[in-house]
Amino acid sequence: MEDITTLTASQAAQALRNAQTTSLELTDGLLDRIGRENPALNAIVTMDADGARKQAIAADAVFQRGDAPGPLQGIPMTVKDSFETAGMRTVSGFPAFARRIPAEDAAPVGRLRKAGAIILGKTNLPTLASGIQTNNPVFGRTNNPWDLTRTPGGSSGGAAAAISARLSYLELGSDIGGSIRIPAHFCGIYGLKCTGGRVSGKGHLS
Repeated sequence: MEDITTLTASQAAQALRNAQTTSLELTDGLLDRIGRENPALNAIVTMDADGARKQAIAADAVFQRGDAPGPLQGIPMTVKDSFETAGMRTVSGFPAFARRIPAEDAAPVGRLRKAGAIILGKTNLPTLASGIQTNNPVFGRTNNPWDLTRTPGGSSGGAAAAISARLSYLELGSDIGGSIRIPAHFCGIYGLKCTGGRVSGKGHLS
């Protein structure tokens, strides 16, 4: 594969099942691209590169043993920084939370991990997910990958910028009044707002 970051999430999952790549290769490919592209975008504001590599090795072992993989087994992804992540800071752009490290995952994050997903890091948003531009006093502004002078929208702006720039295969965002739909439109990607109440909001800071 010339550039594994061009794969869609479903293509990456299929490549893993067909032994055409490994989770570690997918993870390292994204980490390399994040290192090159994210400084100008400021889409991902917290990283866990070492943890992601360890998770990838464990995911690869599942395939090697022939165990039944989860639906997202070995897929590296990012999570909007309003969702609590155990052992990884969750700030939600709020200065009082700048050093906050939750002990437990938000309910949707826990379900992603159970499905085998690998959490690379957290994406930027306006303070407490309130706004349609992505800027906050802790991490600053996120830029649109298509034009760095423009906004990716909000509040899942870091999420949309990360997907559009191929820094992540999937993203967990949130949307009440357009917070997934607006950034998806601004960044030229697909976004889905689930039916209200379909996904638990436990552990989401807004």
